[in-house]
Amino acid sequence: MKSILVLTSRLPYPPIGGDRLKSYWLLKILTKHYRVHLVSIAEQEVPDEFYEWAKEIGLSFKIFQKTKHQYFFSTLKGLVNKLPLQVNYYYFTDVQHYVNEIYQGYDLLFSVLIRTARYVINKEKPKILEITDSIGLNYTRSKRKTYSAKWKILYTIEGQRLLNFERHCIEKFDKTLFVNRIESEFFKLPHKTEWLPNGVDENLLTYEKQDDKYRNYVAFFGKMNAQPNVDAVLWFTKNVLPYLNKNIRFIIVGAYPTKDIKNLTKKYKNVEITGFTEDPYIILKSSLCVVSPMQTGGGIQNKILESMALGNVNIVSSLAKKAIVGAEHKKHLFVCDDPREIATIINQIYVDPLQFETLKRNAREFIRRNYTWSVYEKRLLEIINNVLK
Repeated sequence: MKSILVLTSRLPYPPIGGDRLKSYWLLKILTKHYRVHLVSIAEQEVPDEFYEWAKEIGLSFKIFQKTKHQYFFSTLKGLVNKLPLQVNYYYFTDVQHYVNEIYQGYDLLFSVLIRTARYVINKEKPKILEITDSIGLNYTRSKRKTYSAKWKILYTIEGQRLLNFERHCIEKFDKTLFVNRIESEFFKLPHKTEWLPNGVDENLLTYEKQDDKYRNYVAFFGKMNAQPNVDAVLWFTKNVLPYLNKNIRFIIVGAYPTKDIKNLTKKYKNVEITGFTEDPYIILKSSLCVVSPMQTGGGIQNKILESMALGNVNIVSSLAKKAIVGAEHKKHLFVCDDPREIATIINQIYVDPLQFETLKRNAREFIRRNYTWSVYEKRLLEIINNVLK
C-alpha cells in the first residue's frame, strides 16, 4: 500500500468551517486507499472525538499544539522574509524538523493550503498542494468591498505577497488542486494545476427533516467569524432586508458569530442568530430559501452546494456562482446582485413557494451528478495515481 504524508494547518476535527470540512473528507477518502500520516497544527485543545475519529478511519498522526504567543512571533517573521503573513503564522521550526525526519518514508507529500506548503516545497518527492482557492486573488478583490478596516489593510498588504507565493508553489509542486476552474486557469500553468471542486455529503440528497417554525425564514449558513461571511450578512441586512415582506425573518446559522453579527439582533427585530447548532440542515430545509450574497472571498462555497443538495431555493451573488460550473440561473438557483431583485424573488417565494418546486428538484439532481464526495474521490485518485507514476 502506498503511503501519504498529509499536512494541515488546522485540526480537521470537528469539521466546522470550509477548510476543516474539506480536510475531514480528504482524510476519510485517502485512508480508504493509502497509509496516511497526518501532521497538523492545533490552536485549541485537541478534542477526544478527534482521537476516536482518527482510530475509526485508520489515521496515524502527530499534532503540534501552539499558543497565541507562538503564532504571533511566527507572524512577525514576515516583516523580514517577505513571505505572506499567514504562511509565517503557521510555520514552526519544530514542525519542520519533524517533517524533515520522516518525509523520506512516504511516497507522496500532500499539503493542504499554502499555509503548509513551505514545509515540503523543496523536498525532492512527489507532492501535491490542495490550494483550494487563490487567497491572493481573493484578497486583491476583497479589499475593495470588505466592511472591516482591519481586513482592508490586511488584504492590501498580503494580496501581492500571496499571489507571488502561490505562483512559486504551483511551479514547485507536481500538481496544485483548485476548487475554482477560473482560478486554476488564471496562473496559466495548465500542466501544473487541476480543477477539482469540493463535494457534499450524499446523505443530504435524501434529507427531509423540517420544522414548521422556520417556514417563513430566509437563511444564511456559514462560519460566522469568517470575514467573507460577515461581509455578506452585513450587506444583506443593510441592502435587502428593508424590502422584504414584514412577516419574513432572517436567520444566521453558523458558529462563532462576531460582535458585528451579534449586534444585528439589536438593530433589526426580524433577525435571529443560532450560533453553533448540531443540525443546521433542519433550519435550511425548512426555510423559504437560502441566500449567499457573497461580496468578498473566493473558491467554492460549501454552503451553496449543501443547500442545493437539500433541495433549497438558493439565491447567490455572481461572485459566489462563479465556482459552481454548470449551474444555471433560474434552473438550479438564482444568480442576482441587485438588492431589490433579490428582495423581489424572496417575496415571491413567500407568496407562492410551490412555483419553485421544479428548481428545487433540479438543484438536488445537479449536485447528485456533479458535486458529491464520490465524484471528488474518483477524480482525486486519478490525479494521485498520475503523480505517482
